[in-house]
Amino acid sequence: MDKAAVLFNPSAGKGRAAQNRRALQRCLQEAGVAHDWFESRHEDDLRDLVSVTAEDYPVLVAAGGDTTLLIVINEMMRLGADNALGMIGLGSCNDVVREFGVHSLKKACQAIRRGRTRRIDLGAVREGRKVLRYYPGQASIGLSVLINQYVTQVVQRSPRLGRYQTLSGLRGGWRACRSAEMPIRLEVEHEAGRVSGEFMLAVFDNIRYYAAGRKALPQARPDDGLLDALLIRECSFPRLAYLALLTPPALYAEKKEALILQSPRFAVHSAKDFTIQIDGDVLSRDGRPRPFRSLEFESVPRALKIIS
Repeated sequence: MDKAAVLFNPSAGKGRAAQNRRALQRCLQEAGVAHDWFESRHEDDLRDLVSVTAEDYPVLVAAGGDTTLLIVINEMMRLGADNALGMIGLGSCNDVVREFGVHSLKKACQAIRRGRTRRIDLGAVREGRKVLRYYPGQASIGLSVLINQYVTQVVQRSPRLGRYQTLSGLRGGWRACRSAEMPIRLEVEHEAGRVSGEFMLAVFDNIRYYAAGRKALPQARPDDGLLDALLIRECSFPRLAYLALLTPPALYAEKKEALILQSPRFAVHSAKDFTIQIDGDVLSRDGRPRPFRSLEFESVPRALKIIS
């Protein structure tokens, strides 16, 4: 295999990635991965590391959480770089690496050593003609954004409580359902028509996994030129919890609250502001969630070369 640049984000997983530094370095050595080590200090530094390594290293390895992958991929797309991307999941959710079967250090390092590549699609969030963000996993509107903000507040107050993500997420969901921000009236245009209504959640997925390992859309594929949408209509918090925790995803289509769509492109419109979360990262401006009234989500076929 070609020598890789390992781009390590120690702040991933709410800072827990730093505790895995030695384990990762040992695993890379044991797997025989020829590499140089680059450690980021903050998000802008991580972007700069992509810029300075992309020309000299055929293989870039993003070592961190889903947000780390998001930053590295978007910088590669900005540069027009066609490097092979290896992925090592050290975050809180790791949904993207789970999709590609490299969700343990050992599996990820072995895959990087083998160097087998494949082309995958990326999702793209557009505002008019401008691409705001590319993403390998999912983009969502509604409940997930509010839960993310609540869990972030919990972690800032007590990092120890932040480890109990399911409990924090449930409480965040309960608070979100009681807020004036939910539900959101959306109109969603897709290849076969349009739907509208009051929704708790709208997810536009490129992969099967969502929310820390939940296989929300089992039929989703990252190389079919399509995005898969899951829309949850207005419902009570107990019903929402039942759908999220006790309903097998294969049965979502049978539930009256759930609507599943597949299309290469979705256009979303609303009469009131909504915010968006992309692979766990709330799209913000000046430190505050950025409001939108209209956005497009589309599949960009074969946009990224990954190692898996």
